[in-house]
Amino acid sequence: MVARLPARYQQGRMPYVFFFVIVVMAVLLTYAVISPYAYASVMFSSYAALLLALLLLVNRGFSLSQAIHWGTGLGAGVLFYEVWVTGGVHSPSLAWMLILPLTPFYMIHRRAGFFWLLIALALQGLMVVSNHLGWVQPFETGTSHVMSSFLTYTLVTCVLMVVPLMYDHMYRQALEESRVYQRELELRREELEHTSAMREHFIAMVSHELRTPMNAILGFNALLLSRVKDKPEALKVLNHTRQSADHLMTVINDILDYSQLQSGQLVMHPEAVELRHIAVHAFELFKPRVQSLDLDYRLVLDPALPAWVHTDRHRLMQVLVNLLGNALKFTHQGSVVLHVRWTDPGIEFSVQDTGIGIAKDRQDQIFKRFTQAESDTQTLYGGNGLGLAISQKVAQLLGGEIDFESEPGQGSRFWLHLPLTAAAAPAKSSKHHQHLLQSADRPWTFLVADDHAANRLLLKLVLQNAWPHCRVLEAVDGQKTLDVLREQTVDLVFMDMVMPILDGIDATRLIRQDPGQRFQQVPVLGLTANVNPLDLKRFQSAGLSGLMLKPFEQADLCHQAELLLLAERGAA
Repeated sequence: MVARLPARYQQGRMPYVFFFVIVVMAVLLTYAVISPYAYASVMFSSYAALLLALLLLVNRGFSLSQAIHWGTGLGAGVLFYEVWVTGGVHSPSLAWMLILPLTPFYMIHRRAGFFWLLIALALQGLMVVSNHLGWVQPFETGTSHVMSSFLTYTLVTCVLMVVPLMYDHMYRQALEESRVYQRELELRREELEHTSAMREHFIAMVSHELRTPMNAILGFNALLLSRVKDKPEALKVLNHTRQSADHLMTVINDILDYSQLQSGQLVMHPEAVELRHIAVHAFELFKPRVQSLDLDYRLVLDPALPAWVHTDRHRLMQVLVNLLGNALKFTHQGSVVLHVRWTDPGIEFSVQDTGIGIAKDRQDQIFKRFTQAESDTQTLYGGNGLGLAISQKVAQLLGGEIDFESEPGQGSRFWLHLPLTAAAAPAKSSKHHQHLLQSADRPWTFLVADDHAANRLLLKLVLQNAWPHCRVLEAVDGQKTLDVLREQTVDLVFMDMVMPILDGIDATRLIRQDPGQRFQQVPVLGLTANVNPLDLKRFQSAGLSGLMLKPFEQADLCHQAELLLLAERGAA
């Protein structure tokens, strides 16, 4: 039935307004017919016509609240006149004053209802005064008034019930619509959470699948580089390969880092670090790139800088490398200068370039994910639009801030401010991989558990280079690893996490639960391309002796392995 109404009257409270006005018009026309007073026919018919006009105006866009106020005001005028000529406070028509505030109260708001309540009370008070002063004659009784009086009291009684019932029905309908909407929102939230979880799983899976072959690519590249130092052409090719692989690893890490930042899983690991060494390392990473460019590429270190500070070495390097990489990407001539200065308190890292700059209308977008200054930036200069977004999040996690200033065509200055203070130097500040292996002549027996043949070959070559007399056994899954351990004596196991049949987590747990003493105590060094913090925690809690991520630095891996080997021998 509602669908047959004009479009304006099909939503919200509008159907109830429409039907209520129609009912009032029917009542007025009924009074026009049965009322014994001569003026009733014209007055009630006119009021019904005015209500119809307001109904049409609302359909054409007139304000509903204004229409209700106009209708109520006209009704108050008609009602006042009706009561005045029919006996004042003695008139049955005065009962209509009871319902005068109801429509504004329920259809507009409470203040409108109380406003018209005051109007109704004022009119009633005026009638009392008028009767008392004799301005209004008492009500004339007679059989001609029986029907109109009966109709008046009956209709008023019904309206006093009908209007609240209509409002209650409206409330229940709105409540049900709200519940339906709430259920839809809940389903949508669950769907979004599921999508988010699937996205995180997908990113982690893709990251693992990409980092696994990258481990072999970077590893074999490093092995070849060490063997062709006297062959310039081969060295040049391998250096280009290394740079391309490093770029690909940057893209993979950016995507993974941003995913972890979004899910709140990226955690800082502060430690005592040598500040100048980090700045120099980040700066020198790009020296091979700028050798063929006509650029003034400089590093300026403040003499007042503290030697050691407490921060996350890897994340600080990540931000500096990103800022330097962006500056070099967009600067083809002029200069790129990295300044590191003491701001007392705190330290400011700034990268000043004379590149293309950033357009004014794009500067507020520069730290948003997947956003670059111009639509053709990726085509012309490359990049994925994640570096600065990640750098900003990392800066916040480090307790600092990152910002920039730029003029189109004149260059940009990006700065990172961290609230760092001087820290004490650690007991051992030298790099462990610079030391020669103490056990290089030992005939160790290693077991490499990995389902990728290329990774097994790489690790085997690395181990044989470090320990020429070693023996390297191989296993393609966790179950094969257990079988080899039960058959042969092994000094150290290199355990991959993700493997078929039995993964590295369960295989490590079974090793630690085996009743054999020798079997239980064999050192297990975890090697995985999976960087999900929850998975890594499960892997470590299974009983690992140590954990390293792929791609790994060969010197670091050998040093970590030797520490485990010597610790086991010392314990024995």
